[in-house]
Amino acid sequence: MAANGMSYSILSFFSTAIEIINSVRVRSSDVFTFLTVSSIFVGATGFFQTFMGYILLGATPNPLICMAVFLITFSTYSLNKLTDMAEDSINVPERINFIYGRKQFILITALGSYLLSIPLVFFAAPLAVPIVFVPILANLLYGSKLLPGIPRLKDIPVMKNVIVAISWALVCTLLPSVEISNVPMATILLVLYFMLVKVFINTILYDIRDVEGDRVAGVKTIPSLLNTPRTTMLLLVINSALTAILAFINQPIRSLLMAMILYGYFCIIYFRKRRNPLILDLFADGEWMFFSILYNLFRLKLLYF
Repeated sequence: MAANGMSYSILSFFSTAIEIINSVRVRSSDVFTFLTVSSIFVGATGFFQTFMGYILLGATPNPLICMAVFLITFSTYSLNKLTDMAEDSINVPERINFIYGRKQFILITALGSYLLSIPLVFFAAPLAVPIVFVPILANLLYGSKLLPGIPRLKDIPVMKNVIVAISWALVCTLLPSVEISNVPMATILLVLYFMLVKVFINTILYDIRDVEGDRVAGVKTIPSLLNTPRTTMLLLVINSALTAILAFINQPIRSLLMAMILYGYFCIIYFRKRRNPLILDLFADGEWMFFSILYNLFRLKLLYF
């Protein structure tokens, strides 16, 4: 009886997978929608942000570590989609259409992806395995009441942005640095700072996009407290703070960071108004992918300025 039940679950899992694949149309817009709502695109962001972590640290990227971060990111954001359905029904209705009837499939793939990331990191750098659990610990701290009389971090405005930024920065900087093992601490801190600020800005851009849904759900964010114009000014100031590290970075990495800082100004100004949610995914989450490709084209002398 148990074997029959297991067989049914496996068949149900794969039939759901086939249904999702068949639902994808040839049109590029449909493909991109699928990639974003399924967390595959944000998983790719994890891959390329880690890839860029290696570049900024002055090392050759390790595909195993990059792939492990893809799986961790894909898993974390897939699970978040299951818990944020109320807000997403207003902010990104495409996600709800994707999740409907597929909760079990999403849960299984998310958990399986996280488990698979552990041996990948172990094979590449055994000492780096504890870093894999940073996102889990961050989620636990974010949603748990640590001390009586003190509100949860989740109930404190801005803490979501801070915790997400710290999690991304730690994973995408420390995994490469531990695997490389001989990176100067000053370099690690500079890269960590750069990634933390970049991710922090992007999380607030998403809050600008999601302000209506967050208000309905009672979630307090910077845009809902300050209003959008003040939030935009704050983001411009924070992005400007990144220029402080340029004096400590040598070429060609300095030019790369300058380009990313200028790109940050563009995103802040352009997305100060609510745009198509999927366009923000492309520009914000796709930033690391875009600059990874651009840097390598330039390095291989296939692109000239």
